[in-house]
Amino acid sequence: MMKEMQSLSMEKLLEEIRYDQGRYPREALDELIKRREESIPELLKIVELVSVSPGLFTDTPSRFDHIYAVLLLSQFQAADAFAPYLRTLQLPDDTAFALYGDLLTNCGGRILANLYSGLAVMESDLVSFPELDAIFHLIDDTSLDELIRGVGFQAITALVRQKKISRELIQYYYHDLLQGDLDDESCILYTLLIDSCMELDFRELSDDIMSVFEEKRADGSMIAPDDVEAHFNDGTMLDKEDQYKPITNVHEELDGWYEWGR
Repeated sequence: MMKEMQSLSMEKLLEEIRYDQGRYPREALDELIKRREESIPELLKIVELVSVSPGLFTDTPSRFDHIYAVLLLSQFQAADAFAPYLRTLQLPDDTAFALYGDLLTNCGGRILANLYSGLAVMESDLVSFPELDAIFHLIDDTSLDELIRGVGFQAITALVRQKKISRELIQYYYHDLLQGDLDDESCILYTLLIDSCMELDFRELSDDIMSVFEEKRADGSMIAPDDVEAHFNDGTMLDKEDQYKPITNVHEELDGWYEWGR
């Protein structure tokens, strides 16, 4: 089978991952990884296409190439995919859920973190980080479902854990959000924000977090004040390392994918 894949053109190889063919296309994915430099431009075209014409994918439930493409590009740390992937998350009517399903909440933030380049721009003697600002905007976008906005918190947690962005900068940003600078009628986002504070061991924000609970802005059934206090007092981290590690193996990310996808 592998020899057959090696003889395929890139066009034919991409056809192997375009639709659900009743089996996991391991050999085709391995060949795309092997031919990384050749495959990246073609995979980028898929991610761009889904960001501007999502109906081509949502109207064809058997189409899977957008999922394989974004995960492969994440493994390749292809920064050019950051913008179109983020645009896809911000499509109206929560289209991102129709496109990515549970993959979005399971590793959508880690995908963003892998595609993040750390680009810095000087503006009036101040340094700005456009990609990080874009993640902040995702969190602020009240037109989106709270869980899609929450992908931004997943991305930030992964980026800090992986030492790609400043811990101090994010602590300052989270302080402002906990002070009430977050539009969240459902309480889901504040709950995800508190979870991120715990993951990043922002114990300096304990008082702000307790104020959120007192004002009933978080879901106490998911995370209770006692949980936060015990977590910070014990100095332990939540056992979620796999949720924030870099994406390095597409097969690990897609373990059991075929059964889930159906």
